[in-house]
Parts: sequence; structure tokens; C-alpha cells
Amino acid sequence: MINGQTLEEEINKPKHYRSHESGIEAIEVTRWLNFDLGNCWKYCMRYRDKGTPKKDLGKAVWYLNDYKEHFIDYKNDSVIMHKIPEEVISKMIAISEAEPREEIKCVFELLIMITTQNCVLDPKLYDRTGYELEQFANSL
Repeated sequence: MINGQTLEEEINKPKHYRSHESGIEAIEVTRWLNFDLGNCWKYCMRYRDKGTPKKDLGKAVWYLNDYKEHFIDYKNDSVIMHKIPEEVISKMIAISEAEPREEIKCVFELLIMITTQNCVLDPKLYDRTGYELEQFANSL
């Protein structure tokens, strides 16, 4: 038994995977995002769960910056992404709305904007969101 769960439960459905206020598991959203955005989303959803919130939010910032560096086109040309199903967008919105921390909520809103509008046209939004997340992480 690990944390009151069998090894199989701990591998397949760990309790902390559904610990977010929304009750939604991160994988229900992240499987539809690219690697950087999915990891940023996951680290923001679960930063309180492993006892290393500053480190986990630092990783979220790193993934957000990596996405900005490799996928944002400063000439506002379209960045091609696959279409995310409406039910996943609904889950993303529910998670964002249930998030109690404003800094994390801002990251979720940015990622929702990226996925629903196919990119964020103002790169300064990335910088501001990443900075605010970094400041929050440093305060922990």
C-alpha cells in the first residue's frame, strides 16, 4: 500500500491526480495539448501536490517559455495546431474557473487562449504571465 492505495491504483489513478478543486484530472486536458503546453498545464494544476510548489511552478514557467521560443510567430502568421474537442475546452474552462490562485488562473486562461485561438498574438502576454507565475513561485 502506498498512500492508502494499492500499487495498481497508485500507478493508474493516484489520489493527487484528482486533487484539483475542479475534480478534473490533468490528463483529460493535457493529452490534447502539445508537450510544452501540456506540461505547463499539468504543473500548474498539481503544483501543491508534491511538496515542491516553487520547483513545480518554475517548471511551468520553463515550459511556457520553451513554447514561446519555439512556436510563437512574431509576425502573427498562423501557428498550426490540431483542433481540440469542445468537451476538452469545457474541462479547461472548468479547471480555470475552479482555480483559487489568480497567478495559476492566468496561466490557464493564457493556455485556453492559445488553444482556442491557435496562438497568442501579443508575445508580451507570455512575458507578463510567466513573470507573474515566477513571482508567485518565488513567494512560496
